[in-house]
Amino acid sequence: MKPSAIGWTDFSGGDLNFVTGCTPVSEGCANCYARRIYERFGRDFSQVTFHEDKLRRLWRKEFPQYSPKRGAPHKPMAFVVDTGDLFHDSLWFDGIMWAFDMFAYRQDVIWQVLTKRPERMYQEVERWCEGNEDKLDMLPANVWLGVTAENQERADERIPLLLKTPAAVRFVSVEPMLGPVVLPDKALVGTGQKGVISWPGGEEYVIWNRANAVDWVICGAESGPNRRPFDVQWAVDLYEQCREVCLPFFGKQDSDMRPGKPLVLGDYGVVQKWPEGGHDE
Repeated sequence: MKPSAIGWTDFSGGDLNFVTGCTPVSEGCANCYARRIYERFGRDFSQVTFHEDKLRRLWRKEFPQYSPKRGAPHKPMAFVVDTGDLFHDSLWFDGIMWAFDMFAYRQDVIWQVLTKRPERMYQEVERWCEGNEDKLDMLPANVWLGVTAENQERADERIPLLLKTPAAVRFVSVEPMLGPVVLPDKALVGTGQKGVISWPGGEEYVIWNRANAVDWVICGAESGPNRRPFDVQWAVDLYEQCREVCLPFFGKQDSDMRPGKPLVLGDYGVVQKWPEGGHDE
C-alpha cells in the first residue's frame, strides 16, 4: 500500500476504491477532483460501479500494523471510496452490507467512510447492525463514519443524520469550505457534561464527556484553477468552536492552485489532530 496524499488518512486509492463514479448532490460537488480525473481520460464519472474484485482483495490485503502518520501504537487508517460514494442511490444494499462485513472482519485497520448522502448511510448502518447475528447496537469502533458539510446549509442538513447513525466514531469534513460554519451544540457536546480538572498551582483545565457527539472535524479550502473564495477566518472560527470543547480538529489545506498548502490558523498556527479512536492500549 502506498501512503495517501490526503493528510488526514494513511492510505487511499487502489483497491480501497471499490466503488467508483458519482453524481452531483450539493454545492461541494461543483469542482470534484475525481470527476476531473475521469474526464481527463475520457471516462464517464456518472457511471457508478461496484468493484467486487477490489473489495474481495481487501479481506486479505496487508497493511502495516501502525499508522505511518500517527505513529505506533495507532492502527493504520484507510479512507475508502474517495472517488465515489458508498451510499449512492444506485448501489445495491448487498454490496454495502458486504463492505461492512469486511470492515468488521478487519479489526486491524481503521476504515474511514465519508459521504454526502447521510440518509442512506443511516438506513444501511441500521440494517447491518440489526442483521448482524449479535444484533449490534453500533458499528465496531474501527469504522469511522463522516459527512461532508461544505456550508451551513449542508451542516444543518447532514450532521443531525450523522448523530443518529449508530457509530462509535463520527466525523465532519468541512471541505471544500464555502462559507462560515457553526456546528450545532449537540454535535459539539452531545449528551455529555462539562467538567474541570484542577492541576497543581491552581490552573484549571476544562474537559468534556462528549457522548453521542461528533468526534472529529476536518477543514480545508478548495484548490485548483476554479477554486471558490475562502476566508481563513472561517476556519479559525470553526477551530475555536472545537477548541472550546476539546474536539480534535484537522486543518487540511488552504486555498491554492495546487492541493496541500498548509492551513495556518492565525496565531494558532497549523492544527492537525486526530480522534483517539483506534488507539491500541
